[in-house]
Order: sequence, then structure tokens, then C-alpha cells
Amino acid sequence: MKLLLNQDLPLLDALAILAPDSSKTTLRSWLKDGRVCVDGIVEKVGNIVVHQNQTITVGAKPDPSIDGLRVLYEDSHLIVIVKPSGLLSVAANFEKSKTAHAILKNHFRPRKVYVIHRLDQDTSGVMLYAFSEKAYEKLKTIFADHDIVREYIAIIEGHLPTPKGKWESYLYEDESYYVRTTSDPERGRLAITHYEVLDTNRSFSLVKFTLETGRKNQIRVQSKAAGHPIYGDQKYGTFGSPAKRLFLHAQGLAFKHPITGKEMVFESPLPQEFKRHFKNV
Repeated sequence: MKLLLNQDLPLLDALAILAPDSSKTTLRSWLKDGRVCVDGIVEKVGNIVVHQNQTITVGAKPDPSIDGLRVLYEDSHLIVIVKPSGLLSVAANFEKSKTAHAILKNHFRPRKVYVIHRLDQDTSGVMLYAFSEKAYEKLKTIFADHDIVREYIAIIEGHLPTPKGKWESYLYEDESYYVRTTSDPERGRLAITHYEVLDTNRSFSLVKFTLETGRKNQIRVQSKAAGHPIYGDQKYGTFGSPAKRLFLHAQGLAFKHPITGKEMVFESPLPQEFKRHFKNV
């Protein structure tokens, strides 16, 4: 929003002209958050006088964050965040304190924070946690019934034979916690992944994956089995030069709110590291 003043006014009064439907409390919060600029300079004091022909602009609302976790949505039943690459979703034998779950528990204490699903440590993107036991139970059912849309974007090595397709296999985890594919339904659990190629360059493909099931390391394992591992995947055999991160990002999550039934759709933009490899993203 932008306003060119035609008279001298206190900044708070000028903001009231710019946004007549907003309360004084809201206008003061804009100032506090550093969203208000006068001639391009941030101004946080509401009673200063802004002069005629000066321009007031109000910037976009800053993304709230909790210790590095960007918050996309929060209510009394659930919270949706964006987890950065390199951070565990939940505690592991080798790390119990620096996890997304621990950060949320510490921030919202004494409220409980329930784990609904997980992302691999090196995968970034949208995650969901519950605050109430009722929401937790219903969300677990939603995930178990696959009544949810989970979309990922990845950079894979090489080029797939078709622009769209489906991978279907059975996955099992061996004694070394390495997930493998098998054609034996008695040995593994069914994993189905749909893919769509979004862009290609000489060495890589940018691919959207939609999960029909949600098995551990599903996309990574099936990409490897197809001969096109995810760029930067040190566990599942990247063929090319080493990368600074795993190029797998949970971009989208859509589901019905477990309490209200409202359709909820969330999306996290691709990290900058992905955009350096492709011009059209």
C-alpha cells in the first residue's frame, strides 16, 4: 500500500487514511513490525509528523517464525510450519534437543505438541503438528487413509523416460536402517509415487512428486531404483558431484481441518538453491 500526502499529518493519522478499515491497534502493529516506510525509510513512531509530498508505504506482513521454523498457520488444534534442511523432525538416538518437535514443545510449553508425520532430516518443507489429542487422532486417521495431498519438488540426476508416470513397488527397511525395494508383497509395504517432470537441463531434471502412500524415504528410494537418484542424496547413492544439501523439498500439503472440516491448503516456495539450477522456477 502506498500514499502520497497532500498535507502535513501525524504518521498514525496518515496510516488511518491509507487503511480506513484497519483499527489503531493494527496500525500500531504495522509500525512495531517495521512495515511502515516514509520516503523509503522505516519509521516506527506513530506521532511523528509526515509532511506534504512525502510518500508512505506499508510492506508485506513478515513471516512469523519460531527459532528458525517459519509458521504458515496456527490455531488451537494444529500448527503448520516450514522445516529447514538439516533439522530433524523428531528426536533420534543421536539428537534429542535440536529438532522441530523440540523447538515447538519448548515454545508452546506447557501445551502438548503431537507428531503427525515426519520429513527426513535433509528434506525441507511443509510439516504439520497437532496441539490437541482430538486433532491428533483425526489427523493420524487422515494420513493413514491417504486422504491428504502431499507434493514434493526434487532435482534428480539425469532424465526420466516419460514426462509423467507412476512408480509402484514394495519397500522394506534392513537391519542397517537402509530402505530397499522389492517386488515381494510379503516382504515390504506398498509404495506408490506419481511424478511429473517440470523442467530439465543438461544434467538434471526438476520433478514434482505426489505421494499416494507415505513410506519412509519413499521418493528417495524409488528415484534411486529408477536410476535417477535425487541430487545430493548421500544415503541413496548420488552419482554426480557432491551437493551442499539434499535437493528434496516438501512443497505442498492439503487436507481437511480435523475439527472444522475446512479445506486447508499450504505451500512453501522452492528454496533458492533449487532456483540456481533452473531458470523457469
